[in-house]
Amino acid sequence: MKQRGIFAAVVFVLGLFIAASAWAQENGGYADVILSKTGNLVTLGPKIIHDRIEMYVLDNYGENHDDIVVECQNFPTDIKVRSNDWDVKIDPKYGAIKNGSNLLNVTVYSLDGVYKEFNTIARVKTFDRVVVARRMLDRHQKITEDDIQIQRVETTSFRRHFFRRDEAIVGHRTRQIIQKGKVIFANMVELPPVVKRGDVVKIKIILKNVQVTALGQALEDGRLGQTIHVKNISSGKRLRAKVINEKTVKVLL
Repeated sequence: MKQRGIFAAVVFVLGLFIAASAWAQENGGYADVILSKTGNLVTLGPKIIHDRIEMYVLDNYGENHDDIVVECQNFPTDIKVRSNDWDVKIDPKYGAIKNGSNLLNVTVYSLDGVYKEFNTIARVKTFDRVVVARRMLDRHQKITEDDIQIQRVETTSFRRHFFRRDEAIVGHRTRQIIQKGKVIFANMVELPPVVKRGDVVKIKIILKNVQVTALGQALEDGRLGQTIHVKNISSGKRLRAKVINEKTVKVLL
């Protein structure tokens, strides 16, 4: 009978503990658990928690950037733990770590329980040295070294490909007007055509082991490897051909 009474008391205390933990999470965002073991208590300051969260985010972030900054919000400033018995476990709430805000579940625990559990927001900000316009660039303007410069900018919200090196873009031409100081994205530029509309080109046609050539006229601009329409000057027939160089196209059969 006495054992039943003790068991009921333990169950009652555990019930109160669970209810208190749930109430704390709902009302303050944190859950505390009182551990039975004794030992030297120390305080985990905000820098320790921030550093652990930052280390987790950087270890699990999959993109490559010049600089990555992790900012943390909404975490407890002081957590009491036993000096030789604590660790931190972090789990993302919604998939992989990404640019912008990431909701994380953080648990500070020991070998036999939890000191504190809470949710926090880790914001990932990225910065890169990228190519920007040194001056306003007109549409279809061929880009030279004097037209661009490298500048450090925040790239957190970028969803388009950008250039990190000026040599990767010199020789391209613009597809639109680009204002001074603006980042140049990949969809803003293109390789200039090597064949222009109206150019006279040599048309190559390969039939089995026989090669036939004829003079033709380009009906549209074409870059290396691009397929364009050409006209056989002799027959007047329109053909689709791949640009081989500035003077030759190959008919696609």
